[in-house]
Formats: sequence, C-alpha cells, structure tokens
Amino acid sequence: MSLLSRVRVLNKMKSQKYYTSLDYIRLFACIIVFLYHLNFLNGGYLAVCIFFVLSGYLACVSAFKKEKFSLLSYYRDKVLKIYFPFFIFVFITIFALSFFQEISWLNLRPETTSALLGFNNYWQLQANLDYFTKQINSPFIHLWYISIIFQFYLLFPFLFLILKKIGEHTKKIIPCIISFLLALGFAIYFYISSLNGNMMFTYYDTFSRLFSLLFGVCLGFIHAYYHPLFLPKDEIRKQVWSRLMSFMIILLFLLFFIFIDSSSSYFALSMIVVTILSCRLCDYAIVMKKERLTILDKIVKGLSSISYEIYLIQYPVIFLFQYLNITGGLKIFFIVSITLILSCLLKFSTNLKKSRKLKILRYLLCLILIGVSVIGIYKFDEAKEVTRQMQELEEQLEENETLMQEKQAQYALKLKEEQEQLSTNLEEINTVLNNLDEQVRSLSIVGIGDSVMLGAVPNLYNLFQNGYFDAKISRTAWVVEKMLTDLDGKNMLGNPIIIHLGTNGDCSESCKLDILNASKEREIFWINVTNDQNVKVNDKLQKFAQEHDNVHIIDWEKASLGHSEYFYTDKIHLTETGKKAYTETIYNALYNFYLEKYTTMKNELIAQYEENKITFYSDDILINVADELENELDNTQFNFEQELDYIKLKAKVEESLNNYTLGKKVIIALGNTELKREEYEELMSLLGEREIYVVATNEKTLGTLSSIDNHNIIVINFYDKLKEHENYLLWDKIHLSKEGNKALEDMLLSILKS
Repeated sequence: MSLLSRVRVLNKMKSQKYYTSLDYIRLFACIIVFLYHLNFLNGGYLAVCIFFVLSGYLACVSAFKKEKFSLLSYYRDKVLKIYFPFFIFVFITIFALSFFQEISWLNLRPETTSALLGFNNYWQLQANLDYFTKQINSPFIHLWYISIIFQFYLLFPFLFLILKKIGEHTKKIIPCIISFLLALGFAIYFYISSLNGNMMFTYYDTFSRLFSLLFGVCLGFIHAYYHPLFLPKDEIRKQVWSRLMSFMIILLFLLFFIFIDSSSSYFALSMIVVTILSCRLCDYAIVMKKERLTILDKIVKGLSSISYEIYLIQYPVIFLFQYLNITGGLKIFFIVSITLILSCLLKFSTNLKKSRKLKILRYLLCLILIGVSVIGIYKFDEAKEVTRQMQELEEQLEENETLMQEKQAQYALKLKEEQEQLSTNLEEINTVLNNLDEQVRSLSIVGIGDSVMLGAVPNLYNLFQNGYFDAKISRTAWVVEKMLTDLDGKNMLGNPIIIHLGTNGDCSESCKLDILNASKEREIFWINVTNDQNVKVNDKLQKFAQEHDNVHIIDWEKASLGHSEYFYTDKIHLTETGKKAYTETIYNALYNFYLEKYTTMKNELIAQYEENKITFYSDDILINVADELENELDNTQFNFEQELDYIKLKAKVEESLNNYTLGKKVIIALGNTELKREEYEELMSLLGEREIYVVATNEKTLGTLSSIDNHNIIVINFYDKLKEHENYLLWDKIHLSKEGNKALEDMLLSILKS
C-alpha cells in the first residue's frame, strides 16, 4: 500500500474513532469550565489546558486529512467557523447589555476592541484585570482564551507546513521531535515565568501558554505518522486498558479541579501535569472503537459540537444575572438553560455550510442576528471609553462620610485651643510668613460642600488636620446660612470658611447675603464649579465676590481645565488624581491669600525703605563705574563677585529679599557669564514686581532676553555699542576700556534717571 493510501485509510479510521471518543473529553472540559465560572470548582480553570491540547491536536489532525493544504481555504474556514460566530456574539452581547441601565461596564470600547483584534489577553494584563477574582466586572473577561486561540490559528499553518515539509524531506520522527522540544521549551518558560510572582502574566501571556497547544500539535504529528503511544498490541487489551486509564485520568483531573485553586503553590505544576495527562487522554480516546453511536453518544456529540459557543456565551449570561433578582438553584437553572439555548441558536444560524435541511430558516436567523449585531456595533461606536472604576465612587463617598463624622467629633475639642494658638502666631508678621505653610495647614477651616467636596474629604483632612468639613450629596447653598448659625452657636465656627456649592444649582442674591451675615465677617472662599454651562453660577459668584471684600473665588474651573484625568466620566466628581489637585488648589488659594495679606502688611512697613533703593548685581564689568553711579544715583547698593554664576546670583538675591534690602530697581550686569532663559525666568519670578534691568554685552544674551515676555524686565543693549565702537573693549575683547566704561556709565545713568 502506498504512503498516500495509508494516510487516507488512517485518516478514515481516525475519523470514525476521533469524533466519538474525543467528544466526551471536550464536553467534560466544557462542563468543568462552566462550573468554574459558576464558582463551583476552584480549580476549574485548569480545564482550559485540555481545550488548548485539543485545539492544537485537532488543528494538526484536520490539516493532515486534507490532500492539499491551502492557506486560503484554512483561513476562510476559521473565519466562518470561529471568527464569524465570535463577531456576532460580541455585538449581540453589547446590544443585550444596553437594556440594563444599571450596568456600568467601564471598559466596553477598549476591551471589545482588544477582543475583536485578538489581543484581549494582553489588554487584560495592561488593564490589570484578574480572571480569578470572584467579582465579575466584565462580560468579556473570559475572552483572553479566545485571543490566544486566534493567535495560534493565525500562525499554525506556517508551523504545520514547515514541520510537514521537514518530515517529507527527512524522517517522520524529526517533526515529532521538533514539536516536542518546542512544547517542552515553552513549558519550561511557563514554569520559570510562574516563579516571578506575577500569576496573571503567567496565565494570560501567549508565550507562556503556548506549551499546551504545542503538545497537542506534537501528538497530532505522532498520530498522523505513527500510532498511539504506550498501548498494548492486543486489540482487546488495548480497548480495556484505554478505558481504564481514561477513567483514572478523569478521576485525577477531578481531584485537581477540586483542590488546586489559583492561589495554590502547585498552580504552574498542575497546569503542566493536566496538559500532559490531556495528551494521554487523547491518546487513549482514539482507540476506543464503537460499532455505532448510542443515544448518549449522540447527545454528547451534539453538546460537544457547541462547546465553543457555550464557552463564548456562558460568561455574559452569568454577568447579566448579577443584575437580576434571582438566586439559588433557580438562578443556576436559568443560566445553564439560557446558555444552552443561545449556544444552539448561535451554532445553528452561523453554521452556513450545514446540510440543506432548514436552510431557509438558518439563513433567516443568521440575517436577524446580523441585524441585531449592527445595533450592537452602533452601541459600541457611541460608547465612551473610560479606563478606571467608576463604580468605586459610591463606596468611596460612603467611607468618606464616616471619616467626616469622626473628624467632626474631634473638631469641637480642639478648636478653642487652636484659635488661641493661631492668634498668638499672627502677632508677629515675620513669624507667620516664615511658617506660612504650617499656619495654613493648621487653620480652623470650616468646609461646606456637596458630593465633589465629599469625595476629597480624606485628602482635605490629611492636609488641614484641624479642619471641619461637612459635605453631602446633592446639597445646595440654601442650607449654608443655617449651618453657619448652628456652628456659631456651638462656638465651632472657625475661620476661614470654604464653600463648594453650585453644582446642584445656585441660590439667590439674598441667600448669599444671609450666608455673608452668618459668617460674622470671616473670610469666605467660594469654589466655583466645572461644567458651568449646565448651572451657570460662576459669573454670579464672581460678581458677588467683587462686591464683598471678604469673599474670594477659588477658581477650580480654571485649575482643572484641560485635565480630564481629574474627573470621572461625568466631568464633575473627582478621581484620585483629581482629589489631590482639588486639595492642592484649595491649599494654594489659602496660602496665596494669606501670603498676600501678610506680605502687604509687611510691605507697607518696608515700602518707604525700598522705594528709592537701587540694587546692582555684577561681576567685574561695573567695578570701574561704581563710584560715579553711586555719586549720581541716590540710595544704591552694589553686589560684586568675580565669577558670578547663576547659583551665586540667585543666593544673593534671596539673601537680599530675606533681609529686606532689595531695592525697587534691580540691575544685573554679567560680562563673563551667560544665563539660560529658564534661569532668567526664575529670577524674574523671584524678584516679583520690581523693575529689572539686565545689561546685555553679547549677542547670545541679547537673544535670550528678547525671548522672555515680562513687562518688568528692561534690556540695556550695550552690545550694539560694542559692535559700533571697537575701542570700547580692551585687547582681550572681553573687558571694557576707559571709553567703554564711560559709555556704559552714561547709558546706565540715562536709563535709571529717566
């Protein structure tokens, strides 16, 4: 008999044995995974290894059955049998979810996209999702497995053709050995990966899971070229031995599925063992002959044929039943029944190559499913992409409510002492300014707000530990006057008062005046709102603040502009990043207010001293003109240093600021040092509203200064003079000559006197 004839006969024999015995294995694995998803078997996740082995094995055996393997035919077959029902399933699921308003599936767009494009396993790794969690946050969390299968089917033809070609040109044992070594290598990689402590990476990574698929491919090559492994030669003994060993392996599997959960130290080893035992189970399965199918065989074959659809549909059904008021055995019954019905429907309507029986009905159902999928595609397209857990907001608000109550209880006991301490600290302006950060943090703040402030209460208490915050969901400003009056009656009305109300609507002008009166002339800081186009309160608040000296606006709208990361999807409530920014914005507003207040007081004391003072900072470029400048200008102070770089210059400026000796006019003249733009800008910030004169003696400095937009800075362009008059420089072309010094002196006097 020719080799081709032997292969055909062998394939025919295998088709009679393969599609009866292996159906039991596939259905067994399907049931175990289903039970795992229903939280009945802690180790049911191990059954996925059986699916991987079967996928690799069946892909290889099916490829050998074809007289001529065609890539086009192969991919067309996979698209029709695997991807088409998957595509329909995905968008029908999205369509079904749209009827459940209470479902908050935050990652609909990115998760669905990753599933459709076949990289959901890696997307779940990036999103830090946990397949082993008991809380179901997504209907597609099981699709990591489908993505690995897609990736395998995409590359399998090339692996198969290469190994088959090697077998044809060398010996048949070679592709068997190569595929075995590949499987073994990836198994070692899987085990090593499991030792790094990142269990989810090990479980989701395609390369770490590839070993199960490759062991299936290896078994497929062995069966195609040779025969089942390690079995008795006698046919009767072979049948008995296969049944007995299959039964023993199934029992061993059950022990694994019951006792080896995802946290077990034998997690990785168990998956390798289940993979190897799955290969042995397939080995035994193909030799258990039957003359004809029993009723049970037909039922198993039918259920096995929809195992793919069952895997797809079961998890979304379980996900949806979280939102239905059905529990216990009735819930399990409905989940199983609906999953089976929908799986049969999906299989029947998308298997268009089936016999002509009920062909019209099959096509009609397929068109209906496609139509529903189109609606799902529309729902997918209009869905917003969010990447973090909006559902945690309610839990956080509840926790914050408890924390707020605890802090309020402590507030009354400390307030009196803190007020006395604060009053003492404010007696000396310099003491306050030197400790302004600490003083702001220790203020006896009263904060009244709605759910936006409530979300940031832990951050606020962490920063303002002596504060009193009362925030509540859906609160408006109408209740503030009464709250302030009550606090004042209990001697608990601290200062300042922070109000963040307006998101839920504005209150009238008279309401605001009542709040003003109840505050007893304390400073009021009113935080404006985001999304003001909905409530239109910010302009009114701004106008109110302009009319009353003790009312100040904290511009949260401006501070948060362009920072979508601060907010949840509603663009109002705060993420963890937003809470920090919100708290910092309040702190900065208070800090800047008190800084300005006490700085103004201090400045009034020293204003006369600084008013006409002129301070010079220079290297040796002004050394020869200092006497004349001092004679011609009143109240001058010179700071010279031979090698005056930016660090030294900044230190001198800071020292002058601290000593209150810095004049209203500051002249910087550096002949040998070039400062960077950011260094000049930092100095501008440090010097504030003073008049700043910078002497430019070279082209680079002139270019740097021209790029700085600051109305306080005046450039004294001595560079052009140097270009016009060569005699202004000495022979080294660095230092000024007598004529040069005189020209610089005249230019400075002309500008500073005008």
